[in-house]
Order: sequence, then C-alpha cells, then structure tokens
Amino acid sequence: MAGTLVIRADASSSVGAGHVMRCLALAQAWQGHGGRTIWIGHCPIEALRRRIRAADAAFEPLERPHPDPADVAATRASLSRIARESDAFEIIWLVLDGMHFDPPYQEAVRPAEGRMLVIDDVAAWPQYHADLLLNQNLGAERYQYLCDDHASFLLGPRYALLRREFLPQESWRRKPIELGPGRPARILVTLGGADPQNATSLVLDGLQRLDLPWEARVVLGPASPQGKNPSGPVSKYGQKVQFLSDVRNMPEQMAWADVAVSAAGSTCWEMAFMELPAAVIVLADNQRVLAEPLAEAGTLVSLGPLAELTADRVAAELGVICRDAKRRFAMGETGRRLVDARGAERVVAVMSALDDPLPDDKLQLRLATCDDLLPLWRLANDASIRQSSLSPEPITLAEHTAWFRAKLAREETAIWVFDFHGLILATVRYDRVDPQTAEVSLSVAPAFRRRGLGTKLLQRNLRLIRDRLGVKRLRAVVRQENVPSARIFAKTGFRQVDTAQVQGHACQVFEREF
Repeated sequence: MAGTLVIRADASSSVGAGHVMRCLALAQAWQGHGGRTIWIGHCPIEALRRRIRAADAAFEPLERPHPDPADVAATRASLSRIARESDAFEIIWLVLDGMHFDPPYQEAVRPAEGRMLVIDDVAAWPQYHADLLLNQNLGAERYQYLCDDHASFLLGPRYALLRREFLPQESWRRKPIELGPGRPARILVTLGGADPQNATSLVLDGLQRLDLPWEARVVLGPASPQGKNPSGPVSKYGQKVQFLSDVRNMPEQMAWADVAVSAAGSTCWEMAFMELPAAVIVLADNQRVLAEPLAEAGTLVSLGPLAELTADRVAAELGVICRDAKRRFAMGETGRRLVDARGAERVVAVMSALDDPLPDDKLQLRLATCDDLLPLWRLANDASIRQSSLSPEPITLAEHTAWFRAKLAREETAIWVFDFHGLILATVRYDRVDPQTAEVSLSVAPAFRRRGLGTKLLQRNLRLIRDRLGVKRLRAVVRQENVPSARIFAKTGFRQVDTAQVQGHACQVFEREF
C-alpha cells in the first residue's frame, strides 16, 4: 500500500501524551504497509518530539493550535503541499486525534481528494465528518454516532492501538505468583506523560503505607513535575523506589511488575495486553469512559477521580490486589482476551481496503451472532438502505433489538455476514416462508459498494443455505428503482418471475431454483 498518513494531534504540559502514543502506533503500522507519515501538531515537549521523529515521521510544529484560526490555515496549507508533492495516484489520509477538534474543524480540514480518520473516545459531538471513525474503548459499540454518509465505524478494543514494541510479547503469558516476605510485590507506577496534578506523589505516599513487602518502579513522563528532576525524590524513598525517565521499553517494565498504578488513559490497553492488573486513577473526565467499563469487565480497579483519592485508599486497594494471586491472574487473563497487539494493523487494513482491492483471504463469511446487533442496526439505518427498503422509516434501537433477537432464535431464519477485520461489509438474511422457499434480503455497507461484495456473498453461501434451511427455491422482492440489487440477483442465477405492489411500492420478484 502506498500513501501518506498525515497525523494532526497535540500534546502539552497538561494533556495529549496518550494521543501521541496511540497515533505513533498507527504510524508504525502504516509505515509497515509501505506508507510515509507526516505529523502536524502543537507539541512543546522535546521528549515527545524525539519519539515522533524516532518513528520516522516528519514533524511540522504548530505554535497556535485550534481553536486559533491559524491552525486551520496551516493544516490546509500542509495538506495542499503534500498533495502537490505526491504521486497522482497516492492516497492521503488525515488523522485527527483530540477532543478539541470539533465538527466545524473536521469539516474545514477534511481533504477534498483524500480521506479522513477521526479518533474519538466520548461521542461528545452531535455530528462527525470522516470516512472512518475509531473508538477503541470497551463499550464504544453502544454509542449512537452520527457521521457523514458512507462513513465506517471501528469500535471496540479489537482496534486498540498498541505500539509495535508490544508485538514480540504475543506469546508471553503471566504466571500466578504468591507475594509475601520471600517475594516483595513489584509495583509499576505510571501516571501519564504530564501528570500536572502530581498524582505520582500521592501514589508514592500510599506505597509508604502499604503493610507488605514491596518495591516500585516509577515511570516519569516527559512533562511530569518529578520528571524534570528524577534524582530529587530518590533520597526520600530510598532503594525501594526506582525512578525511570524517557522509557522506551514499557513491555519489559510491565512484564517485571505484579501490579500497576496508572492513569486511566491509553496505557490501560497496554496493561491489559500484558496481563498486568492495575489500579487506575481518573485524571480527566474523558478517562471515565475507559476506566469504568474495564473495571466492570474485571481487568482493573478504578480508584476514581484524583480529587477524591487518599494515600490510605491507594494502600488499601493495592494491598487487596497484591494478596490475592488468583484474582491478579484472572484480571490478567481477562485483559488479554479483550485486547491483542494487532489493533493498529486492523485499522490500517480497513483504511487500505477503502481504496485498494479487498483480499479474499481476509473476508470471513460467518453466521451473525448477538455481538452483531449494533453494527447491523447502524447498517440497517443507513439512509440509502432505508430509501430502498419496503419499510423506509428509521428503525429505533429498541425495535431492532427485539427483531434481531427474535430472528436469531428462529430455526427458519439464517443471517450471514461478510466480516473484514471485525467490520461488517455486507449481510444477507434468509427467511423460510414455506417448506420449499426462503426469501432473501441483502445489504452492503455504503463505503464498499460496487465492489462485487453482494454477488460474492450470495455465491459463497448458496449451498450453505440450501443445507441449513432445506429449501429448493430462493425468492427476492426488490423495489423497482433499486437497480443495484436487481443486478446482483441477476448475476447470481436469479430470474425475474413477476412484478407486484408490496406495501405501496412497485417491486420486481426474483427467484432461483437449486
């Protein structure tokens, strides 16, 4: 795949280091597929700028970030220059990662001849402008995002963006270890790149109150108060605490630890992959949407907002986790089930597939499951699909939920999907209406139409549906104006046998015999 990835993300002394790290993961995966990366952003932290350049990304600094009008002008100028310098057939992708990139900004900088990916954690805006929208958080599938026509959604932890240094740890597994006098608890403390509220000091005070043997490694962010003088705290805590700055081997540090105390940011996904139990602190309101679902899933303990936290609470929670080897092991196993190190590769594969040929070996034909309820609801409510439906009114989530669960439970119904790295590209449903006949309903995701997917989907499962439902005939009812669907059925051996008025719409009736 050839193309240019333009990342627009900021980091300052108070926020944004997590955005930089996950965008670095995306840049690494993009470059692994043959593309180049250009980073545009406001980043006064030299250590982060070094990390960006070390990832072979050109860095173009912005001194006046959005909402300053100079941001839009500078970003658009960079995109125009990149387009002029690029091959005529090269795809340019713009990535926006940051809560301050509101809908007007998205619309203003969206490349006219390129594509755009928006990374969003909280569904705060009423409308999004993008070709792809990515939310890697657990529970993201439940958000009712409104986006431009033909947009696709990459939702959930299968798309968690982990940097490539985690890939060698795919075969590594954590073992349950009893902690006590013979083996002190190893505690990793990592409170983000900035830690403007100096949560690290509170956690260290909590460790001092821990009533069991322990040792700790504290990862100091490039903009943290203690990171400016890492040798300063040593005398206070002695040899039990080791302070680390500019850390480039986080997988190794996480493998060393038995438990972590962390900010509730993107590090949570790295800890989940490394099967590292954690107690996390909510340092910003947007971190709640990450911490709370993971706490419910059992991969971590949420200590809540820093303003409500005490050193005694830190000590108490850590003590409970450290004393329970079975619980720590279960938390780690749950984390690894939720996230692997391939999320960035999946995202890049989908980005590529929007313009490149779809690889047949990556198209998974499978029966729909209850996990497909929300993506199939979004597909069913696509404006063009509703317009060509026999019932064009929008479908509420409650209506779809009841309908979908009933369909999955019926022996007379079978629903198949084309799955591409977790994204549903097309779906077909068969309903047996008499012992010999099943009616067919087919939908293709807007961004992947005119790619032969509908034809391919029908061809692949004709024998499967005959064997599953035991029918000898398939029937499709297509509205007269729905020419694309009529062509798909004609290409797969259906013939028009009738015309009819159905629910007030002029329709063609197609049939195919086995």
